[in-house]
Amino acid sequence: MRILVQRVHDASISVDGRIVAAIGAGLLGLVGFGREDGPEFHHSPAFAGMARKLLDLRIFPGQGDAAHKFHRSLQDFGGQILLAPQFTLYADCRKGRRPSFSEACEPVWAAELFKRFVSLVDGACHDSVSSGIFGAEMEVRLRNWGPVTIWLDSARLFPDHNRQYSVH
Repeated sequence: MRILVQRVHDASISVDGRIVAAIGAGLLGLVGFGREDGPEFHHSPAFAGMARKLLDLRIFPGQGDAAHKFHRSLQDFGGQILLAPQFTLYADCRKGRRPSFSEACEPVWAAELFKRFVSLVDGACHDSVSSGIFGAEMEVRLRNWGPVTIWLDSARLFPDHNRQYSVH
């Protein structure tokens, strides 16, 4: 599982010219699942660990003397979160000019994993979570704040708990 996290002033997702999700200040997470994760990955400690890591990242400014430091998490800051499914996080560009997506999770599994991840984050977050639509052609708009962009990869963050749920 991979998440590209961006701290934003605001962000939105449109489908067919209609806004389907929007947030103010907070986090935009582009979420992808790999073939290595497998359909039962939601049972993995890494799955819950990625949700906790996302919500607990201290990348928002503090107050007073800490106003120019990464001091508060999304929860501490009181920000919102927008999650977008993004299989292209598993693009392999090592050969040729066209990316290969053979390491991306099967769409049926990924759709279910994304739905479960949104639900998990929503249950742990102080504010409701907004999300894009799996499989739709989405237009994502954002005003990156900083810019601050963080890469989270479950294989690197939770190496002992990631692969035991995959199907080979």
